[in-house]
Amino acid sequence: MTEHSTAHPAGLFGHIGGVEVALLSITQAGTLGAPVDYVTARRADVPAGTPEVSVDRADSADLIRVPVSVVDQLARWWWTVRLDGGEYQASQMRDGQVLIGTSDSRFVWGDGWDGNVRDGWQRWVDAEGLDATATRHPLQAVAWKAMNAAELCDTMEFWASASWPLTRDDAQKLAVDRFGWTIEVEDGTSYLMNTVSGFTVTDVMMIDHKNVMMDLSLDVSDTIRDVTPESTAFLGDAFTLMVREGESRWGTPTMTDFEDTVAAHWDVAGGARIEFTFLPKGLTAMYETPQGAELSRKSGNR
Repeated sequence: MTEHSTAHPAGLFGHIGGVEVALLSITQAGTLGAPVDYVTARRADVPAGTPEVSVDRADSADLIRVPVSVVDQLARWWWTVRLDGGEYQASQMRDGQVLIGTSDSRFVWGDGWDGNVRDGWQRWVDAEGLDATATRHPLQAVAWKAMNAAELCDTMEFWASASWPLTRDDAQKLAVDRFGWTIEVEDGTSYLMNTVSGFTVTDVMMIDHKNVMMDLSLDVSDTIRDVTPESTAFLGDAFTLMVREGESRWGTPTMTDFEDTVAAHWDVAGGARIEFTFLPKGLTAMYETPQGAELSRKSGNR
């Protein structure tokens, strides 16, 4: 259940040792070698003697990583800000200012805005005197998972480096050998499953034509059953990181944006295509083989 307040600061908060603490982030177990989910906060804000999580990278001594298991009432406070005829969402406060954001270009006015159509626009404004309502959204630790951006792009590059054309069976065997994925057989048909990442849906969809692989696609995040502002922000952040990593490897993507769906695609060496897609329900990735991409072009689907 959400709670409303006109006074609570925007951002991520939790109670540690009975004290409400502003949190900088929540991180999933396995990141940087962490054995458990953890939150990051400013050390000065956390009661002395709070347990810490050790990771594989040294950070500022001013920060502390705390196991989620010792954090109570974990929640994100969102502000709805009404300013100069526009309505904006805000989830961060810093030094007396609030970071407001919108995906609607009609509400981007004056100087100070930073962003684009893909990522939306953001701007810092003074918090004092703002017409705002704060809404508390409780969180259940790290509720969702998404594939690391580098891991996803490595996966796509593996497929791009394969010796195409390949049959469905050959592609499945490659995936088992390289990623540890599994093959399940039902009614004589073999299905490839990504049982390594632990996402809600494990099926890897494989399309072939005349026994030649055309494309394969897979979920690269959990499936969100109950869409909330927090889940959308989580997927949006993960998608942005994936696109940025892809851009660093394959150049500027072609972006498409229709209703709730945003997609980034690259035409890569050898005639193949890579595509990442954002939906409020989850993230997917597709590798279209050179043969599949050529068939799409010939059929007028490109």
